[in-house]
Amino acid sequence: MKITKLFAVAMGAMAVMTACQEPVENINPDQGLPISVNAQMYDFTKATDTAFEDGDQIGLHIVIPQGAYLNNEKYTYTEGALVGAKDNVWYGDENLEANVLAYYPYNALAGYKAEGYTFTVEADQSAEGGYAASDLLVASTTSKPTKETVVLPFKHALSKIVINITSELDEEIKDVMFADVYGSAVVSLAEGTSTVNGEKGTIKAAKVDADTWTLITVPQSEATPRILVVVGDKQYNFDIAAAATFAAGKMATADITLTKELVGAEFSTEITDWTADSDLQFNPSKENTPDEGEGGEGGEGGEGNEGTEPEPEKPFEAEESGLGVVGSFAASGWATDVMLYTTPTEGVFVAEGVELAAYDSFKIRTAGSWDGVNFGRNANAVNYIKANHYIAVEDNANSADITVEAAGVYDIYLNQTDMVVCIMEAGADYTTAVEQTVNGEEPVVEEPEVTENVLYLAPNSNWKTDGARFAAYFFGDGEAWVSMTDEDGDGIYVANIPVGGYTSVIFCRMNPSAAANNWTNKWNQTGDLAIPTNGDNLYTLTGGEWDSVTGAWSVK
Repeated sequence: MKITKLFAVAMGAMAVMTACQEPVENINPDQGLPISVNAQMYDFTKATDTAFEDGDQIGLHIVIPQGAYLNNEKYTYTEGALVGAKDNVWYGDENLEANVLAYYPYNALAGYKAEGYTFTVEADQSAEGGYAASDLLVASTTSKPTKETVVLPFKHALSKIVINITSELDEEIKDVMFADVYGSAVVSLAEGTSTVNGEKGTIKAAKVDADTWTLITVPQSEATPRILVVVGDKQYNFDIAAAATFAAGKMATADITLTKELVGAEFSTEITDWTADSDLQFNPSKENTPDEGEGGEGGEGGEGNEGTEPEPEKPFEAEESGLGVVGSFAASGWATDVMLYTTPTEGVFVAEGVELAAYDSFKIRTAGSWDGVNFGRNANAVNYIKANHYIAVEDNANSADITVEAAGVYDIYLNQTDMVVCIMEAGADYTTAVEQTVNGEEPVVEEPEVTENVLYLAPNSNWKTDGARFAAYFFGDGEAWVSMTDEDGDGIYVANIPVGGYTSVIFCRMNPSAAANNWTNKWNQTGDLAIPTNGDNLYTLTGGEWDSVTGAWSVK
């Protein structure tokens, strides 16, 4: 599937990593000390800020010889400290030293790979957020299990280019671009080195002030890019006379003069330390279709070419994101994922044309696996979502399913930046979605047609508390919920097996104040149980647990 809408961009957005190395099994984690990390802040600047700010998120790997012990755990900068999304602990071997690796900004799909992290700068760094999103910071150190805070010495992994333009022309400068340059690289988090990746392209620079533009690109040697300056309806092309090296954490400068008589350019080969910019002015020019115009002769260090039509921008092509929608709807059955695809907006992914029945539920996960990300309904969000609305979600295995109120064909959007999911009528613009703040009506679910065959449940004492009711979830060839009753008051509950090819069952302890049988109203459950074919029909809970209770089959 490809997204049908076309959007104009010059190069792709951040590339995500696939085929990530599997994390190793925890080594005596119960004996571990809490993992504490923080950023070394006096040795770097971010692209638009001088330090980490509250809300900034990093990814953390802890790598031992067996593999990634901690694999892309999210830490958020909060009141001067990095706080993990969950409480992580060191492994139990106090003599085993690990590589502690980190990067910024956080990418949920960037699992650890020994060969490095594939990162692509934004093609349009003049667009809001594009420049800052292109600033990759990496940190590497070593540590054994410790109760002390491990300091992460962050540094810039990419290169900064500054373009100073002195113009005496009457018309305003619309765009400044860097062409024939690599924008993607595989970056070693451990070494801080990188190798260019993919094809060369064009990067549109961000405007700092009336005379200065800046951009970030990946380190590369023997680079001979062209600087493209769009003025009015003309484009001026400046070739770099001598190959230059763009180094990680360093800055190179180009000086250009535009006059009515002469156009000159000088590219400085001097590499200086990275300095921070602030108060960026966005320069989102979309179309330039100039007539032929006069350019100028080249000045020192470069050649000025005639004003020409700017290079056409390439249409956006969606790619698989590595995330999938899985749920109770017919095309999935909680087993098959419907793939989410990238959109022109970084951090926003979409699955188009998903057919959902009323009260179908779903979650968004790493495609085909529950071991990666697991986006579900935030505990503070409402229970049912209407078309063209959004709700807050969280990346948490214990998050609730997302349930739609009405049947329809929907485009499902995950906005990972804002942590929301939008349910849009097919083809509708997700930016028009409004927040769902009112709970929907409790669904009335008809009990399925049943057979004369029955199954019995004998709950343990825990399950009988708080007035709980009971239901059986049947699955195999489809799925069906059946309420369980105890009409004779003997403490054993009964459910007729539905008509159909059901081969398995899960017995559930349900919320008595909610009439509908669904996973939202479930309190506790057994594991997946094969329906016996030997005549056994009574499942007795033998343990005192609440979830994943143990039990045994027998004949009633």
